[in-house]
Amino acid sequence: MKKIFYVMVLFITTCVLSSCTSEQANRFKSEPANPFKLLETPQVYVLKDEDPFRIMPTVTLYENGNAQLSQPPISSFALFTMGQYEINENELMVTHGENTRASFEVSNNGDTLTLKSSTLGFTKVGAVYNYRSNADYLSQYPKIEGETLTVDALRELVKKAPYLTVSDFEKYTHFDIDTDYHIFNVDGGYTLKVIVSSDGNTGCIVERNSDGKSFPMNLNGSTNLSFDVYLGLANPSKYEPQKWLDYFKDEELPWGEIKELTLPEFPGITFTWSSEKVTAGDKVLFQGMPVWNVYLTDLTNDGKPEFCATVSFGSGIVDTHIIVYDYATDKVYPLADRTHYDYYLSMDEGEISVTQTEYMHEKPLVSAKLQLINGEIFRFGQSVEETQ
Repeated sequence: MKKIFYVMVLFITTCVLSSCTSEQANRFKSEPANPFKLLETPQVYVLKDEDPFRIMPTVTLYENGNAQLSQPPISSFALFTMGQYEINENELMVTHGENTRASFEVSNNGDTLTLKSSTLGFTKVGAVYNYRSNADYLSQYPKIEGETLTVDALRELVKKAPYLTVSDFEKYTHFDIDTDYHIFNVDGGYTLKVIVSSDGNTGCIVERNSDGKSFPMNLNGSTNLSFDVYLGLANPSKYEPQKWLDYFKDEELPWGEIKELTLPEFPGITFTWSSEKVTAGDKVLFQGMPVWNVYLTDLTNDGKPEFCATVSFGSGIVDTHIIVYDYATDKVYPLADRTHYDYYLSMDEGEISVTQTEYMHEKPLVSAKLQLINGEIFRFGQSVEETQ
């Protein structure tokens, strides 16, 4: 009996193992292994034996599935959004939105990409791209030794935005790509690029190595809070734009009345509107003849709203323009082209817009979203020079 029992156990065990082996084989057969895995992130492939001035020079892959197809200097087109990639056996497919895609054949254990097809301009079918490690790229440039640049150090530096310059970073270890282009490693997880443009402005761009998402430290609005959001250290609720009052194009403006407002972002402060000014207690924030409307939105990304208003000034020669007042920092941002164009604010579907009109006429010329860029209200539409 024992012999029969052991034979039965052996038979059942063999069947189970055979079944498992068969299932594993089928699973591996239906799920082919990818030909390569990223050796680093970002992983950059560089054009070989072609002119990088005229043909897409690089392909960049990130560990989270993001991808970036570059454009050569001759191109006036750029892909500002991040793309994605997928690997199916020996084919790599990179897509940017619905209309831009490129297919590559993967070879040499993932070290080589050969372009098979593309809907992107300035590409060449058959072009070969070879993997180049980031260490190899940087090794050809001078390394300036110094202090280690950390995320905490960047969190302090971002407080100076938009006044950051190269001198703010000189004491940290970096590579000099040229006299106006410097690259810094930040705790191994981020890369900082400090670039001085031909007009003398300094750009300070932080890029997360895992997904390529970037943060412009030097631009207006790059506050501590917005940087912490980028780093994943804060998750504040988004301030929704709102209207306080709007009497523009309204004949019923209440000239002799006042309107009061309190905001949780500024506890203990009562803001008051009258036709000629907006105040906080005894402090006059801005004036107008009249103040036509006031909207609230967070343009500086500090979690607190700015007062955005349409005002008119003058007697006889009257101009209408925009004022953005940041109560948190006591800064005023104007947008005015007196005797050339007028501007007014409006709100549609939760977005505050600026409209440029002919001077002393209400005929709209063009509209755009209200935003601050480099410490100024974003300018758009026709310039003053075009009227002269």
